[in-house]
Amino acid sequence: MYQTSITIDQVIDILADFVTPFIPAGAEIVRAQVNRVPQPGVPCVVLTELLTNALQMAWETHDGAAQTTEINEPTRIDIQVDFYDAQASEYCKAFKSAFRSAWGFDQFPAYLKPLYSGDGIQSPMITGEQQWGNRWTITVSLQYNPSVTVPQQSAQALAPNSVSAADLPQV
Repeated sequence: MYQTSITIDQVIDILADFVTPFIPAGAEIVRAQVNRVPQPGVPCVVLTELLTNALQMAWETHDGAAQTTEINEPTRIDIQVDFYDAQASEYCKAFKSAFRSAWGFDQFPAYLKPLYSGDGIQSPMITGEQQWGNRWTITVSLQYNPSVTVPQQSAQALAPNSVSAADLPQV
């Protein structure tokens, strides 16, 4: 099986760690679109990956000794962050301010960095109890640089071929 240097799961986990200080203690942060997992109670945050987009063409590095090729492709990932609670707008604003700051940039590891974000928008919804629920949504973009390592075949030794002048084509 091929090895990937960083997965979307890891990106989501790192973003969840960044969100944690901006919500009440004990509030859950979950990933959206997971089967058989109900949405947690309020307050909570739901993270939904929206798209990944290559930022440039992939390039390769070859390691003849290890017989591998590493394929690198800088990638932008957009993630929707939904805050649920009566104070969701405050959580969203605090998160956005920190995400857009130099301080926020420094909180992420070297292989995952914030690019930009939109502004928070109110996204009300009707709950299962037919009540209005307070939700604020923001979309953030981050860059990560995944690489995949694949096997490569290469010659380990060359044997010269003996050719006489008579065997060469005449010009």
